[in-house]
Amino acid sequence: MGHTQSTAFTATEFEYRHQTLVHQLIVGAAFLTYLIDRDDVVWRFVKDSAVPHRLERYVFIAAAGFIAVGAAICTWARVHPMRNSSIGVESYRTLDYRQHLGDFFYAIGLGSLAPLLGFLVLVGGELVRVFRLGRRADDNYHPLSAVPAMAIPEINLRWKKAFQQEAAKWGILVTMIIFVITLQDRHAELLAIASFFVGMLFKAPIFSRSRC
Repeated sequence: MGHTQSTAFTATEFEYRHQTLVHQLIVGAAFLTYLIDRDDVVWRFVKDSAVPHRLERYVFIAAAGFIAVGAAICTWARVHPMRNSSIGVESYRTLDYRQHLGDFFYAIGLGSLAPLLGFLVLVGGELVRVFRLGRRADDNYHPLSAVPAMAIPEINLRWKKAFQQEAAKWGILVTMIIFVITLQDRHAELLAIASFFVGMLFKAPIFSRSRC
């Protein structure tokens, strides 16, 4: 019984091996809440104020800041991986708390574009995901222990690879900046979709070859 309780909040092997996929599923679930609520979380709370669009712009500026910080942290973590980490390999990688800190900042900023329920799903889901991964790391489960260490490429190649892997986050930052300027939902929707597909493209095998 004690062992069951200790593993109840620990990430499964699937969660540990496919962290990016689980993150994308959480994001997808968050934005599917638009099917039941058409107002994003920011507009929900400012629409009845005396100057709703001004407040909306201020909040989205702050959200853009969260996205920028999150994207920067994640990119930096990929350029400067922790010892024994293979952060560039999506199927097997050790837990890098910097990467997940960046993902959490990014989730807060991105969540501002979702309905209230979606914001809670995204931010809460990321918190739970990182907590479960942390519990697994604390249990000293390291799938990479049997994987040979990979050669670290030179710095310029690492920066290029990092920006490719985090292309979706940087694309969403551009989306947010344009949205802050225009406050046009259609612009944000089209750019967000484009950012998602660009991010998926750069994660395709042709762009994600081994660093060795």
